[in-house]
Amino acid sequence: MGRPAMESSSEEELEDDFPGHEWITPQSSIRAAYQSQTEKGIRKTCSELLELKDAIENLCGNMQSKYHAFLRISEEVVEAEQELIELQKHVSAQGMLVQDLMSGVCRELDMWQKYSKEEHVVEKDFQSELNEILSVDTQDPKVIFLDEIDILLAEHKLEKALLALDTEEKKYMTTDGSGKESDAEISAYKTALFKRKSILEDQLVRYSEQPSLSITELRKSLSGLIKIGKGSVAHQVLLKTYGSHLHRDVEAFLPTCSVYTETYSATLSQLVFSAISKVLKESSTLFGDSPTNMNRIIQWAEYEIEAFARLVKENSPLPESVSALRSVCICIQTTLAHCSCLEAHGLKFSKLLMLLLRPHIEEVLELNFRRVRRKIIDSARNDDILRLGPQEGSPTSDSVAPKMMLTSSGKKFMSVINVSSRFIDYSLLIFLFWIYHILIGCYYIYGFSSM
Repeated sequence: MGRPAMESSSEEELEDDFPGHEWITPQSSIRAAYQSQTEKGIRKTCSELLELKDAIENLCGNMQSKYHAFLRISEEVVEAEQELIELQKHVSAQGMLVQDLMSGVCRELDMWQKYSKEEHVVEKDFQSELNEILSVDTQDPKVIFLDEIDILLAEHKLEKALLALDTEEKKYMTTDGSGKESDAEISAYKTALFKRKSILEDQLVRYSEQPSLSITELRKSLSGLIKIGKGSVAHQVLLKTYGSHLHRDVEAFLPTCSVYTETYSATLSQLVFSAISKVLKESSTLFGDSPTNMNRIIQWAEYEIEAFARLVKENSPLPESVSALRSVCICIQTTLAHCSCLEAHGLKFSKLLMLLLRPHIEEVLELNFRRVRRKIIDSARNDDILRLGPQEGSPTSDSVAPKMMLTSSGKKFMSVINVSSRFIDYSLLIFLFWIYHILIGCYYIYGFSSM
């Protein structure tokens, strides 16, 4: 520390001893100038190095991000290549399917053209043969008759068309094959008649299925089907027509079931069994007593009775109410009466009806008896409460009170039973049902009371 100070002091002394000329730069100025330039150079170099460092770091970061991007692009390229391979396989498979489809379509077209040509040839031969038969004379009565039938069918004059066809068919059935007409001519003419008869059958069926058709018009239409030999179709139309009428009447009545809670089942029973009776009567009048037709009526009636039992249960009031009990009794009374009327005609539906209604009947009776039992138990409890406070000073109060309680409970029991049982129709079946449940209930009540 002392040495530099001495040197600087010596230099100052020299400068004082030897004053410089103007053209000579002092040593201190030179050193200051070099020192400032060196510091600036070092600072500039340091700043350039820092900039270079930042640039290198940015370059490394860019290279790393670009490397990751390159890896990602490489993976996407591999996936795209795999998708292209799959797409190529799919395209080749679709191409094979298209080729198979084209070959199949071509094969089907060839077969269709072959068959259509054959059919066209057959139809052409038949039509030409029929034309040859009918074009012998332009005033041929067969041609005139077929034209008249076509006009009647086009105008929906079914009765006239039916009468004309029936007359013409009977004429050809009674005449012999002798004459100028050959077998081919007769066969062609019968084929033309059969074709028009099938058209008449379709028109009669559609006419019979109209909802607004009256019973008289329905009978005429069904009689027409019978005349052209379609008795089975006519019977099916009869069942279908009456079934649609019944369903329409039932649908119109169902909204009022909530109003007539006790008598709705009787009305439904009347609708169903009256329809069955009408069908039986019409079938016997139009078709006679045929076992086949009777079996069809039985199947149709069983289906309608099953629907009736389902509607009775669905529209019933609460099963534990007295209204439900009365509704069940009225239902059984009316349905068994209707069944007894049908049994005279050979239709027995009593067993089926009771089989379908038995679960509903048992449920209503059981729940009503539970309601009665609750009332009896409640009345017995009230009697117990009254018995707890006998009058004092009465010597016979202890012995009379239990008897009075039993007498009061018994009277209430009998009154409840009378209220419930007065709605019961005393037919044998319902009577047995009710007595069975009453006896079992009495056993439970008195068994409960004795405990």
